[in-house]
Amino acid sequence: MLQSGYINFFEVNKCGLYRLFNETPKALELEETIAKLKDWKEGRNFEATNPWDPKRNRNKTPCFCHEIHHNENTGDFLLVLWKGDSDRHGPLYGITINPDGSTEKAIKQTQTNSKKPMVWGRPSYYWVIPELNIIASIKFENSRCDSAMFQDWVTGCINLRVDLPDHKKTLTEKGFTRIQMPDGDADQYRYSFQFDLSMKSLSTSSAEMTELTKRVTHIIRRETVTIKNVDKRKGFAKFFQRFEVPYISAENQSTRRVELKIEAKPTVEEIKQIITQYASDHEAGTWEDVGFSVDNTTKTVWASKYRLTENISVEDHGEPILTAERLYATILGNRDKYLDPIRKDLELDSIKQAAAHA
Repeated sequence: MLQSGYINFFEVNKCGLYRLFNETPKALELEETIAKLKDWKEGRNFEATNPWDPKRNRNKTPCFCHEIHHNENTGDFLLVLWKGDSDRHGPLYGITINPDGSTEKAIKQTQTNSKKPMVWGRPSYYWVIPELNIIASIKFENSRCDSAMFQDWVTGCINLRVDLPDHKKTLTEKGFTRIQMPDGDADQYRYSFQFDLSMKSLSTSSAEMTELTKRVTHIIRRETVTIKNVDKRKGFAKFFQRFEVPYISAENQSTRRVELKIEAKPTVEEIKQIITQYASDHEAGTWEDVGFSVDNTTKTVWASKYRLTENISVEDHGEPILTAERLYATILGNRDKYLDPIRKDLELDSIKQAAAHA
């Protein structure tokens, strides 16, 4: 059976060891970081790949590493993480933990009768492309995408679990990890590991983005708001209860879809920021969205149009969870198709930066 999903691309803004106020990493850039995670994962039992002590971090969502696949020809990595989750997001899957720490194949919660310990959750798929300093999340119906969790997991593993024989780790009084060069190295500054992603959208140098800027007259924002309880999210949604709206009842439906339209003339940089912020907070295909009215008409151009996304279909062979190798084989067959728009966009950015420094 084919599983259909979509790919969202993220820029790696930071990955490595950084000194305070310094934007250039000393070591542990993207390829080296993921390679160290792969080496650390091999031979380690499944439950030991959650970087946080569950007893001390009860409020932190557990995240485990199921697989890391590396393609030596392209340099790409494919990670399958396992996000602890609740059943309110759909059917849960369980991974059986054997006494030796090994795992069996994942099965649906409704199909299990095993008495062995289970770790419940859903898979999360991440494609790492060091060549372009890009990471892609891959979302299917039965998987989860959480870029914040991914960033936390990578940072937590490097800071708390992964051995760094070429460096030495120390803990500050407040519990922060600081990393130094080994004794005898002239550089004895203390560094912190940082890993930061942001959604990849079209470059501000692109003709499409420039043309959109000339035509925008209003910004449109859609949200789903509650009419029963106070909405604690940021933005206008939390003020919705202050308005008396006729013909609605909290008895038959606790949420309402709200659309706000504001007159505005954003710059191209502001439009890119709006698109990036929307993309990081919302999933594609939902009511919640951000868009732009153009030419003083009713026509709306939605921000999702300017996100660099791709569709993907993978044969699952009847298994609910895709293996890293099988998923990457599908990606590899379409790799240039997926990456050429990003290469083109990065080239535009490079030309723009060169012109600015000419």
